[in-house]
Amino acid sequence: MRKKNALTLWMIALLVMGSILPFTMKGSTANADETVYDIILKNGTIMDGTGSPSYQADVGLKNGYIYKIGDLSKEHGAEEVDVKGLVVAPGFIDVHSHADEEFLPFAKSSLTQGVTTEILNPDGFGSADITEKFELEEKGLAINVGAYLGFNAVWEEVVGESDRRPTEAEYKEMQALIEKGLADGAWGISSGLTYTPGAFAQTEEIIEVVKAAEKWRTNFPSHIRNENNLVVEATAEIIEIGEKAGLVPVITHMKVMGPDNWGRSAETIGLIDAAIERGTYTAADVYPYLASQTGINAIVPNWAEDGGRQAMLDRFKDPELRAQITDEIEELILDRGESAADVYFPEKRQNLQQFADSQGVRPGEAVIRILETEGDIRTIYYFGKEEDFKRILQHPNVAVASDGGVSESASIHPRRYGTQPRVLGKYVREEGYITLEEAVYKMTGLPATMIGMTDRGLLKEGMVADITVFDPNTVSDLATFDVPKQYSQGMKYVYVNGQLALEDGEVTGVHAGKFLKRTANMPSRPESFSKDTKLEVKGKLLAIDGPRNGKKPSIELSINQEAYGDATGTFSFEDPANGIKIENVQLGQVQTLNDDWASLTGVGVVDDSDEVKAFSVIIDKDDPMVAGMKATVTIQIEGGYEVKGVLVPGKVGIEISDNK
Repeated sequence: MRKKNALTLWMIALLVMGSILPFTMKGSTANADETVYDIILKNGTIMDGTGSPSYQADVGLKNGYIYKIGDLSKEHGAEEVDVKGLVVAPGFIDVHSHADEEFLPFAKSSLTQGVTTEILNPDGFGSADITEKFELEEKGLAINVGAYLGFNAVWEEVVGESDRRPTEAEYKEMQALIEKGLADGAWGISSGLTYTPGAFAQTEEIIEVVKAAEKWRTNFPSHIRNENNLVVEATAEIIEIGEKAGLVPVITHMKVMGPDNWGRSAETIGLIDAAIERGTYTAADVYPYLASQTGINAIVPNWAEDGGRQAMLDRFKDPELRAQITDEIEELILDRGESAADVYFPEKRQNLQQFADSQGVRPGEAVIRILETEGDIRTIYYFGKEEDFKRILQHPNVAVASDGGVSESASIHPRRYGTQPRVLGKYVREEGYITLEEAVYKMTGLPATMIGMTDRGLLKEGMVADITVFDPNTVSDLATFDVPKQYSQGMKYVYVNGQLALEDGEVTGVHAGKFLKRTANMPSRPESFSKDTKLEVKGKLLAIDGPRNGKKPSIELSINQEAYGDATGTFSFEDPANGIKIENVQLGQVQTLNDDWASLTGVGVVDDSDEVKAFSVIIDKDDPMVAGMKATVTIQIEGGYEVKGVLVPGKVGIEISDNK
């Protein structure tokens, strides 16, 4: 139940009379009449996104950040919401979104699944210039979005749609586009090696192009080249590309297709485990359905598409080639499923066999006729077995992602409306494949670290207040393949950047979403929540490029954090030239990558006053973006302050011990 606090109304009245000074936050030591949060979520079951056991607590939000988690019974909020019996979790992060962008200002299909952030341009799609997506925020966003840079888009921009080898000049041009995309804020380099023209690129050619991203320490999420008869070899290819190019390989919408391959997830999961054993962090994502959706082109041989659509249509006019393509289409159908009846057209409400029968032709010929008259229509392919999905879902490095995203279509895959609730309802509550805490982790902390986020994905002090509140007893999907446009149930409240975006299944209409950009000091990385960490940093910050005269900012921190525990210790920062000083009141989460990178969030007292603000710190012991790979520190303080500098004398200590 939501309620406006009476204290707030009293304060408003006094403000109107001009008899009260502006109040300030007092942090953890304030009494009930002094502390005012924007929102307090009271009596919730906290699942913080790390996978650790849940616990009971209140959550205080202020200015779009999480300010405090604990017992807030003696503190007040402008609005207080009793969430007893409900799970309070970080907002879900969908790292594989083909969102229908015109619906992003409302995003009901995603908000009713608890999703607060979607990453666009998966499978290599999109433009070779991600800045074209920046205008989405100007148009209004109900949720946050970010974007990958598509390898396929880069290849097509430079090499074109034909199956040919790049020149040396073209390699350099593609590498420059890769670096520009990452500098513009891309969350990784996606690829779809089953789709032309990306499918024409050979393994070594892909490595040559994407190795330009190595110093950015990002990820390579890929729709592998073949998910059926060559699924093991195709999985190995992505891991090889990641290892040789210095990127984190991610097998996106991981699956095995076709009766001959059922059970082979044991082999593909084995490849991931072997890579991890070699020291290559490797991850994947999965959706909870045994059917995929893409275009009908997916069952057309790549050689038939060489040169683009018009070249393909010209081949159809050649009777001999048409017969060959018909045969190969039917072979590809059986590679994916058991028959043409496993290929379904949601807009026609027919499967391929039914459509072929209505035309009096073979299934392969029916596909060609659709391509000639309608183009690459939406197609659903039934492909798999439950045991493979279960094995994939249970792997600790596999996140949950929809391969869908925002939509209002009534003729589309049900994953657009039901992915996250289906996992929480069917596969947690009913089947018990994973625990509720594990499921939340796979939707929050895991995808956040996979793509490099440092300020979202966790319910910790100093993190951005993207929060999902749901009923664990009723959360479930309603969408079906026959009637996909049915919103999920069980999501009670969803907050995006601290603003209420969904209440009891209805969107509020607020446009609180932002276009999120990644920076070079936000590496893709394995989780570090299960490790004990000690962090020591002390020194002054010198400007990286500008003049180094005048008073220098200084930092000192000493932090301990046990596995799945709270950070304890001290943090202080001062920038005399800008009149900035902050000391911690509440520490949030330390995250690490090996012993040379760490981040910290929290809230602190500013300028020797009672005012409290959220802050974040990123420490890069050997920053690859700085000449000489010197140690750098980046400080961000709520309100827009940010500074990055070279740490001198460079005292950085990051100690990590595994405590799984």
